[in-house]
Amino acid sequence: MNMRKIAIGLLAFALVAPSIASVSLKDKKEKKPKTEKKAKVDNKTKTSKASSSNSPRKVQTINDVEAAILGIEKIVSHTLVEVEPIVQQICESQQTKKSVCPRIYVGAANAFWLKSGVSDTTYALKYIDKAIELDPHYGPAYMLKGDIYKWADDTTVAVNYYKKAIEMAPNDFRTYRKYVNFIGSGLDKIADQAMKSNDEEAIAEVRKRRAEMETVYKKAKDANPTFPYELECARLYALYGLTTNETQKGMQFYDAAIQDSLDANDYVQRCSILYQFIINAKNGNEKLKYYNRMVEICDSGLVKFPTDYYILMNGLRFMNDAYTLVKRQNGEALADYKNKFSTKALEYGERLMATKDTLINNDDTYRYGIALMNRYKQQQGIDVLQELMTRPNIDDNTVSKAMNAICEAYRDLGEYEKAENAYEELIKTLDAKGSLQAGHYQNYALMLESQAEESFGQQMIDTYLKAAKVYERGAEKFPEYASRFYYFAMKICQNDVLDPEKTQDLAIGPAKKTYDILKSRDTYEGEDAAIMNSVCYCLLDYYYNKKKDYPAAKPYVYKLYQLFKGTQYEETYASILRRRYKMKI
Repeated sequence: MNMRKIAIGLLAFALVAPSIASVSLKDKKEKKPKTEKKAKVDNKTKTSKASSSNSPRKVQTINDVEAAILGIEKIVSHTLVEVEPIVQQICESQQTKKSVCPRIYVGAANAFWLKSGVSDTTYALKYIDKAIELDPHYGPAYMLKGDIYKWADDTTVAVNYYKKAIEMAPNDFRTYRKYVNFIGSGLDKIADQAMKSNDEEAIAEVRKRRAEMETVYKKAKDANPTFPYELECARLYALYGLTTNETQKGMQFYDAAIQDSLDANDYVQRCSILYQFIINAKNGNEKLKYYNRMVEICDSGLVKFPTDYYILMNGLRFMNDAYTLVKRQNGEALADYKNKFSTKALEYGERLMATKDTLINNDDTYRYGIALMNRYKQQQGIDVLQELMTRPNIDDNTVSKAMNAICEAYRDLGEYEKAENAYEELIKTLDAKGSLQAGHYQNYALMLESQAEESFGQQMIDTYLKAAKVYERGAEKFPEYASRFYYFAMKICQNDVLDPEKTQDLAIGPAKKTYDILKSRDTYEGEDAAIMNSVCYCLLDYYYNKKKDYPAAKPYVYKLYQLFKGTQYEETYASILRRRYKMKI
């Protein structure tokens, strides 16, 4: 089949399509009852009736035009030679002596620009100008012309046409939004730069453009009070709020907006704004206030959008965070908050998983497992996290978090043997992946200490010693934490339960290792000072009181004096050391 035959075929489709729409409408047209009286109408009434949006003829005309535009798009998309005369014929077929149709010419212009594959702006502009010639007040024509000049990077001309579109169609909300999108082109990157680098020029540019966009929305509101000014401004400040005060303004706009007009993303944006408030909150009470507000927002959003992924995901995420904030706090009020946040997190998590949304990812599944554990459903949470870790696309960080959570869940269940095995597996797995951290050893040792406190007899002794050994393993693996880990091991070994007769001297080994790591320092502050003080007294008691080895004890006396040297307590402490250990200082 040659190109001419293809063109003829497409032309036939384009010209027949309106007829199909017309026949369909005629078939469906209801007959008036014969008993109905004919109303006398004057010319004004006839005109009003003809222009009514409910008129069958009006609907038919619109459908005819849209079908014709579809035909034009099909013709142009095949990039045939000399298709413009065909398009012209289709456009002219929609014009009558009694009515003109600029819509068909704008549709043709859009087809040449976007459907031709070559962005034919020459014909596009020709057809736009024809639309304006037919109706100088047709706003969409100016709007499309602005789009074309924007695409051509002729921003000055583009702005003029957008403004002209607003002038010609002040009640067309699309025009205002199109102009705002033009002003906001590339602003996301600038805002990101402003937030990350605190670039003053970028900050100024964001605020300048945001103010321009807000002004456009204000004009829309002035032209038509039904324009959702508050909602549109809320979205502006949610995207481009650079400070807490600016994001606060965004929240105020959201509160003032007609709530029924909010879409699902608006609820998500409100949660994001509240999260910024939480990050910058001065104290825990402020954080709790914002978390409570977040519950209200998520619940309101889910009434309208009960299965929306982003609302449910944010609810699960932030309620888990809220629970973490209060879970180690005491007090009846905070206990109520623990119950509230953990309950809501699990509710959001279960609803999210029930949707089976394709957006659900490993992080969501991890948070769901945590939500189960926080509601005392540890075994169900363990099952979820164990399944998660079998997935081929799981990353090392999620594996680490999941395994650690499983260890803690077994600890909470009192299944210490399983917890111990889980920690050993955790350390082995993460060490192989290169993501093992010192905190994993510390959590393991703390779990063993908890187990020891609930045990009796030899089992208690063995478990305490096992905890001390885990600390020593951590010290060997992470030298930067060695002084603290050896010190923790020393404190465990000083427990009277392990050596009631003080004959085994279990604490001396880790104490000497701690001392050897810290002894070369000239000054000690904070935790290191406290550790050195405790270690020196442990070793002094061993060498001075038990072994009577005074030369071996002397370095520890001098080190204790060094801890207070240069302070207001220097002389007092020196006097105490001289009397107690009978050494010259």
